[in-house]
Amino acid sequence: MAGSQRSADDDLMSVFRQLIALVLLLLFLGILGSRYFNGLQQVADNGLQVEHNRLLNLLAMVRSQWLTQGKPAMLKADWQLPEATSQHESLLMDKGGWPLPVTLDVTGCDQLWLQLLGASAVQTGLDVSYQTDTKECQYRGSSGQRINYQLSTGRVIFLTAQTEQ
Repeated sequence: MAGSQRSADDDLMSVFRQLIALVLLLLFLGILGSRYFNGLQQVADNGLQVEHNRLLNLLAMVRSQWLTQGKPAMLKADWQLPEATSQHESLLMDKGGWPLPVTLDVTGCDQLWLQLLGASAVQTGLDVSYQTDTKECQYRGSSGQRINYQLSTGRVIFLTAQTEQ
């Protein structure tokens, strides 16, 4: 009987050790998982900032090309295909040398994003709006970050969720 009691105690201790190991493993995985998902949010938050930098670089390239081509009203950018001759594929240019949407509305702002950055803003998860009072195309990410493109001046403003508070 003493042997069977000892065997039962050993089995109980073995189960207890396994239970503690399982709890520690779950705790460790929970910490790793939270860090991973926090890291994903940081990457998502930085995504619109990367697009902001791309947009600034593209606008500088477009303005340079616009100047070298004699300031045309419609510009086919260097990265556009040679077949891009229609009004929807060529960039409508302002007298100051920055691209404008063909229509002053949400659709025009989305189309301008597509022409400049190669993907529809709506399809990439951005909320697009057009502000008639300030004449701005606004592109808002899911984390509250926003890019404002002022059509009257060609100015690009990047706002974070903290900036607006």
